[in-house]
Amino acid sequence: MDRYRLPLTLVGSLILSSCTAAWVTPTSDIQPPRPDDCEIEVFSAGPPDASYEELGVLEGEGNLWNASLADVLPDLKREACRAGGDAIVLNPGQRYSSGDDDEEKYYTTATVIRWIR
Repeated sequence: MDRYRLPLTLVGSLILSSCTAAWVTPTSDIQPPRPDDCEIEVFSAGPPDASYEELGVLEGEGNLWNASLADVLPDLKREACRAGGDAIVLNPGQRYSSGDDDEEKYYTTATVIRWIR
């Protein structure tokens, strides 16, 4: 019985970890991508006071198992890095919706920005 435990655990982990997604829609000139694990600042109480330019709109979603901002945030940050961003500004009002298969999904949006230096 133990010989099946590890493969089943790995399959379960893969299923649960792949249930979030994020994508960006550019709103300005395409910037060179940064490494996927670059440092991204997160602003949740509105835009920062520093000078910045908007690079795009991020959208992220998770399913019933990964239905919170904490679950989707790593994907948002990775897409912000790929868009050449330095930070993201979370938009208020995350929402839940039912998909075509009646499964509840978590959905949020943010703005990816780059500091003007």
